[in-house]
Amino acid sequence: MRRRVVLSTRFGLALGLTATAAPSVSPSTALASEPTTIAAEDPPLVPAAMVEAGVEAADAFAPSELGPGVEDPRKRKAPRTHRFRLGLQMDYVRLSAAQDESGYVQRFHYLPIQLDFAYQVQLLKYFMLRPSLALGANPANTLESMPAVVHPQIFGGYQGNAIGAALGYGYLHPFPAVKDLISNTRGGLGQPIITANHAVRVELSYTTRVDRGALSFAVRLGGLKSHIQHYELDQRSWRFFSGINFGWYFGDGHKSREREQERAERRRERKRRA
Repeated sequence: MRRRVVLSTRFGLALGLTATAAPSVSPSTALASEPTTIAAEDPPLVPAAMVEAGVEAADAFAPSELGPGVEDPRKRKAPRTHRFRLGLQMDYVRLSAAQDESGYVQRFHYLPIQLDFAYQVQLLKYFMLRPSLALGANPANTLESMPAVVHPQIFGGYQGNAIGAALGYGYLHPFPAVKDLISNTRGGLGQPIITANHAVRVELSYTTRVDRGALSFAVRLGGLKSHIQHYELDQRSWRFFSGINFGWYFGDGHKSREREQERAERRRERKRRA
């Protein structure tokens, strides 16, 4: 009862102070509005439209409950422990030049385009190791002297949810390698060959998740130590070696997660029975 009197007195004083600005409000009206003072202590009302908008926003960011194998695509997942990767790889190295009797100079290039079959394993959460084997052909102006290539590689380094950085080694083996073959459609001069090719490169990659898989893009820069032979030229030297790789990681790991959930459920069931 004392609290009600104090609230009524405070509210009456407040209305009395505003009476000069609103003469139509009388003291009896102020006393009659006592229930309004008590109701003012309740939480403020929120319009229904705002409530519905808040519910929709909460639902939009709520985790998916559609069952195993269906996840929120906005959330990046850690890389899987084991992944198979099929890539399209293109490498490039600039070779020697030759000059004919008329003074015409032709520069030769090596540009193998390959299918890259790789297997990536994730260690210590963010360290990855990826051996691969690339097979392809050379469409550059050394096609006749080095038509095909076998290219085993291994890369190791950091692999996060999206960004990767690795150091790699590869052995580039063109075959068959026949020195100074001439093609009239590609300049009419003898073509060089490179053998014993050891490549050391740095790789920067980006991987984006797609439904039931992942798409990746990698840039590789480094050096290639080769034995180059071209007319009188016969030397071993380092050359700048660059390349790009577009790849697809198969699977999103939902089957392994389902199997792990089943095993955990069986373990819990055995504990309950024991």
